[in-house]
Amino acid sequence: MRWRVATLVGGMVAAMTATPAAAETLRVEGVFPAQAREASFLPTIAVGRFDGPDGEELADAIERRLGKLGEDGLPHARLIPPSLRPDGLLTGGTDVAVADSDYTESRERCVEKKDGKCVSKQKYRVACVARTIDFRADLRLDTRSGGGQPYAVRKTRDDRHAWCEDSGVASDVSSVVHGFIESVAAEVRLDLAPHAESYTIRVQERRDGLSPEVAARFKTAVWLTKRDPAAACAAFAAIDQMVPDNGSTTFNLALCAEAAGRYAEAADRYARARLFAPKAGGEVSKGLGRVGALAAGAQDVAAMRARPPVRGTGL
Repeated sequence: MRWRVATLVGGMVAAMTATPAAAETLRVEGVFPAQAREASFLPTIAVGRFDGPDGEELADAIERRLGKLGEDGLPHARLIPPSLRPDGLLTGGTDVAVADSDYTESRERCVEKKDGKCVSKQKYRVACVARTIDFRADLRLDTRSGGGQPYAVRKTRDDRHAWCEDSGVASDVSSVVHGFIESVAAEVRLDLAPHAESYTIRVQERRDGLSPEVAARFKTAVWLTKRDPAAACAAFAAIDQMVPDNGSTTFNLALCAEAAGRYAEAADRYARARLFAPKAGGEVSKGLGRVGALAAGAQDVAAMRARPPVRGTGL
């Protein structure tokens, strides 16, 4: 197998152009757990009353998103009407504060011109307004069994905007608040159910510590990532056999394991990359965080799929 990989990599070197390649990446697809994992395991939930000036709009926005759960094929709590005695009832309230502050800004205008050029300017001031819009939403999910509140959060949003009598446009409070509501509702959906993501992560391209021959193979492996990810990962594995514990190779193999869903292996390799690829410390930390969450997401989905179907809701 190593001979076949080496032959493939060696043959690809000649095919590579002299043009500098753009940053290469590997695509990863996985499932991230709900932020409120305990709440996500409730068999049924309902959206109840939301108080406050925009409570009804927020409740509708949340219900609209929770109603789409399952479109991605993932298991989730079933949304039912409050009258059917759900296992969890989501309620809350909203509050909006708008504050306008008057101030002035300085301007200049030409008061005398000569030969088409301004030779005298006059300063003047214009009236302006600075508007602050603060939005707060308090949410809580109570369980029917009396087991407490597996979900209780406060979400805030704010907007700062200014305009003057000669420039700018006053912010529309209702439009801004509507945007806040949609943002909070989207966040609540992520809080209460697992979700799938597809993303790309840049591979490490540094070839420090590699001989010219191995560095050429490494460069080809990087080139392969967008054309044949499986071959690229096989090539990185072969390079790791030749030169163990190289920082860039270790990081890239961690990313390969993440893309393949081997999260325990990915976590181990990212941890090793922290030692051997100190320049990639930030990306290593992100990788460790991702694979930890992905492992939890896979675990939650498996547990949800293993439980009996929801019955007795009347739906």
